[in-house]
Amino acid sequence: MSHQKIYYSKQKFMICSSFKHPLYIFILIVLAGSTYAQNVKRDTSFTFAEIRFGYGTNYFGEGLSEDYEAGNFSSSGGFLATLAAYHKFKKINHTVIGMKYKSLGAAPSKGDNGREMFFNYWGVAVSARYFPFHKMAHRGLFVQADYFFITQFTQKYRSTANLEFNHQFAIGSGYAVGIGYALDLPTNRKNRITIGIEYEQDNRRGEVSGIGDKTFASSNLAFLVGFIF
Repeated sequence: MSHQKIYYSKQKFMICSSFKHPLYIFILIVLAGSTYAQNVKRDTSFTFAEIRFGYGTNYFGEGLSEDYEAGNFSSSGGFLATLAAYHKFKKINHTVIGMKYKSLGAAPSKGDNGREMFFNYWGVAVSARYFPFHKMAHRGLFVQADYFFITQFTQKYRSTANLEFNHQFAIGSGYAVGIGYALDLPTNRKNRITIGIEYEQDNRRGEVSGIGDKTFASSNLAFLVGFIF
């Protein structure tokens, strides 16, 4: 007889009932911000949107590293995307402030005895960028700081041959810091390309069957390329 082990967090269902998907909210923000940006002067205040894609590598801490290391799994990482809207306030130079949605879909990590591990997550953050060499805060070198006031991961271990599946969900908060560079497109100075590196650290809590609440720590290091419009 096959055995199936399933672990889950009640918090997932609590959040899903009142917060269908944050990406929908960000699409509205981006569309509104992009329209607004076309009707203001760049020497006052403006709003812009950014979409970024890249690759992120996961690193596991408390609550996650134990099973990961015991199973001798390969590195965990995969495709990462962000969608953000930023605003430059008239009386605040060098800085833009906004909101950001981020998600990662990792490829499976291979472990001993044919086991696989998947680790995916998403988060919503308040984000700020500082351009030390550009007063209007939309060109050149920048540093970035994000506070993820909500973030959720989904982790799954599976052994198809043995019909064993272990699932875990958890919700919490985190922060990220990064550095990057924004450069104008030769054909359109209103649009720009960004490149950057970002480090994120998260702590989440989830309910584990037979144990109760448990803390899960993880981090991610990513390289991203973006388009500002």
